[in-house]
Amino acid sequence: MRKFLNVFLGELANNLVNRHTKRHSKRKNTSKTFRAERTTPLDKQLQELAEVFLPNKSPTQRKSHNTEPPTLPQGNEYWAELSIWYREQKRWTCEQCHLNLRKNKQYLDTHHMLGRGHNSPEHLMALCVGCHAEQKTPSDHSFMKNSKRYWKFMRTYRKRR
Repeated sequence: MRKFLNVFLGELANNLVNRHTKRHSKRKNTSKTFRAERTTPLDKQLQELAEVFLPNKSPTQRKSHNTEPPTLPQGNEYWAELSIWYREQKRWTCEQCHLNLRKNKQYLDTHHMLGRGHNSPEHLMALCVGCHAEQKTPSDHSFMKNSKRYWKFMRTYRKRR
């Protein structure tokens, strides 16, 4: 399924890049020439998609996710990739209580310290479900204590924390 998804998204990125490039190609003797020379946020996002899924089409080399995080926006389905990368960097250990969750990775979350719009690694924390539910900033996370996932975690790890 993952291979199919990568192929599908690669084709989608290729079509978007080609369509966007054709639409913004330079035109002679028009005022739109100057607009085509500027880089828009959409251009940057399409370039990042091309780097991830179309390494041979990209003018720059593909980034290695072993050393650098993927740079993709929060509302994007690629948040899961950034989240996994970050938790791997922290060796599946909660940064607050230092509980190692390598065997139960589903109980380690990636927390935004400044809110969902800040996805750079310095604004993220790897937290176990228990510590994540205790967070008060940028918003109160106590709603997490009502979930089955939280209570399963607490039954399993309460004594270890």
